[in-house]
Amino acid sequence: MVEFGKRLREECAHHGPEWARHCIDYGALKRLIEEGEEGAALPKQARHSGAPAALLRFRYALDNEIEKAVLFVLEEQGSIASELDELAIRRARLVKDTCILMSMEPWKKTDARARQAMKELEKVHGSYALAARSVLQFVSFVDLNVTAVRKILKKWDKNAKKKHHLLHNYMSDMHSDRDVDSHLHQLYNDGGLTALVATLRRAFGELHHLEMELLSILERGGDRQAKHRRFKSMPLTAMGGSLGAQGVQISTSAHYSPAPKLLTHEKEPLLQMIQISRDRLKQNTKYIDLVAAQALMFDQDSVEDADQGPPTEMTTAQKISSFLNLASTFLYMTNYYIVAPTCGQYAARVGSTESMAGIVIGMTPNAALIATVLYGWWTNHSYKSAIIFAGTSSVIGNVAYALALKHNSIALVMIGRFFNGFGSARSINRRFIADTFSRRERTAASAAFVTAGALGMACGPALAAILSRLSYSPDGELWTAETSPGWVMLFLWSAFLVSAFLFFEEPDRSHLFGKKTVLELATTSGEKQLLLGDVQSISETESNLKRPLYKNIPVMTTLWIYFILKLVLECLMSSCPSLTKFYFGWTAQSTGMFLAFLGLLMFPANIFVARLSHRFEDRELIQSSLLAILCSIMGFLAYNPLPGAYPVKRYIFFGICIFISVNSLEGPNMSLLSKTIPRSWAKGIFNTGFLATEAGTAARSVGDVWLTLAIECAGIEGMLNSLFAPLMALVLMSLVLTRWHYDELVECDEDDVKSGN
Repeated sequence: MVEFGKRLREECAHHGPEWARHCIDYGALKRLIEEGEEGAALPKQARHSGAPAALLRFRYALDNEIEKAVLFVLEEQGSIASELDELAIRRARLVKDTCILMSMEPWKKTDARARQAMKELEKVHGSYALAARSVLQFVSFVDLNVTAVRKILKKWDKNAKKKHHLLHNYMSDMHSDRDVDSHLHQLYNDGGLTALVATLRRAFGELHHLEMELLSILERGGDRQAKHRRFKSMPLTAMGGSLGAQGVQISTSAHYSPAPKLLTHEKEPLLQMIQISRDRLKQNTKYIDLVAAQALMFDQDSVEDADQGPPTEMTTAQKISSFLNLASTFLYMTNYYIVAPTCGQYAARVGSTESMAGIVIGMTPNAALIATVLYGWWTNHSYKSAIIFAGTSSVIGNVAYALALKHNSIALVMIGRFFNGFGSARSINRRFIADTFSRRERTAASAAFVTAGALGMACGPALAAILSRLSYSPDGELWTAETSPGWVMLFLWSAFLVSAFLFFEEPDRSHLFGKKTVLELATTSGEKQLLLGDVQSISETESNLKRPLYKNIPVMTTLWIYFILKLVLECLMSSCPSLTKFYFGWTAQSTGMFLAFLGLLMFPANIFVARLSHRFEDRELIQSSLLAILCSIMGFLAYNPLPGAYPVKRYIFFGICIFISVNSLEGPNMSLLSKTIPRSWAKGIFNTGFLATEAGTAARSVGDVWLTLAIECAGIEGMLNSLFAPLMALVLMSLVLTRWHYDELVECDEDDVKSGN
């Protein structure tokens, strides 16, 4: 396995002594961490009282290394800017000459001057191509050093006591609003790079326009051969001339040699290559989006993704398909929670008891467990047929649910909810996003997926509350307060089904399966190496990291916590109608509005945790959220279970606390899971995303069964304690588990595996 330190040395050796002299010395910093207190004497400049010598020694060395790299970055940036400034003068002169030629009459024999201008354009374009390659190498240098800083700070924090952690200190200085000067601003801020790229983009666009004008002059003058004498900016093979050291075409003749393509391009390949490298750099310099992490969009190898060009702009049909994909998850979540306020009443009206509410609701996640496996296989072949099948299942399920009262059948109610479970297309939705959006766009698409689910979670109870306000015939069997949710969802799913059949388009996944990209235009192996990184080293890393999943402590811990948080959430939401009716006499309308309010709290909870993620690690947020859930459940329990002795304010306050704490836990937990999964478990049908989906669905199923057992065993008056007291024990166990494995709940670097740290 090639560790990061070795890859850094190889990159520096490949790009020459300047890189080797100015790159961060990752190996030396790593040795300082391993030496600890036994290191060399501390320099006088770094001696401060009250801090361990090892900490001061490491900070002093790290600051020196960062300063060295940043000064080189500034020097290179200035050198490229100076070169572009000189080229701008030559370009302006070429523009002026072309304008003069365009204003001349055709009979004045402009051919010779146009050919001379074409030669000058070739030279200017070649110089700009060299400058673009310099920018490409500049981005690669910054990327390597940003990665080195991140990795070495993580390694220090992993080996140091918590009070001596440095990652937060360095990053908070960089991101804070305080007037703090930091060298990291230069590495993490691409303002100067943006200006260089903007200059290159304008120059290449102008040169392409000039070439078109000059070709029109040659054609207008009657020189029919000139329009075929063109060159490529980045030829795959040498064409009549020789390749310079940087891969630029150098003509060996004073005359143009025939070439099949234009010298310039409407979309310059070098600019696209720079954009790909910048996207990789941005991935290294930004914090993970917690809302997107909740969606858990697992995809193919990052290496596979990295070598793919940016996808083309979505067509109208693709945008409609993406909207229908989000509508599917919205409707499923709405369908899942719309029956919660009236489910117990429905069970009682068809000859059963209200205690069956949990079993009825639980039929949906039971079916979803099976549907997840089915759709995981189905989406390998088709999305449209799978999503139409899911919509059809929901239509059948809602028809059965709505007709159960007329036939006085609890079995028909349960069959209807079971078919609704096959309408759970969330595994389809997740994979659709992972397969059809680029890595750059996937964060926004994933956040939209989570938002659609949260809106459905709030909209379901809200619709139930609205329906409960309508007037119904006392003797009615088809249209009642209990059956109306089924009819409403039948209408919505039918509209969705028709839309999907007419407008849903199978996505183009060719960018995942071998579509040619702009990288194939690269002329030298060095350029490919610059963009793709050390693919071999990463594949070797994965073969060494591969181990049984049950031995991967971070993954198994986060999956367990995910199960627990979904279990707590399901018990809170499903028990609400029965508890509030028993203790406070709430109607279905009041319960629905309260549940809708809880669903809307997901948005501020995510925003709050996203801000905290800038200051704390995932494992710290997980530990704090588990503690908050534990305290909230303790306050939620009924220490005097008699009606009237349990205040409504207490239920609302601690219910809100549980909901916010659970949703605050989901973000960092999914973030840690996405960082620690082996790539071998991040693709295929039975991947970690599948396991997480199954864990969440299983938790809902267990929660609904648990609810029914709590009512049957303890009665409605003892349901709250018999339901939430065991949950409190499970949360406490999860908190102990987190503390026990706290030091292992971090992302594993490649060099950690080799060194055994």
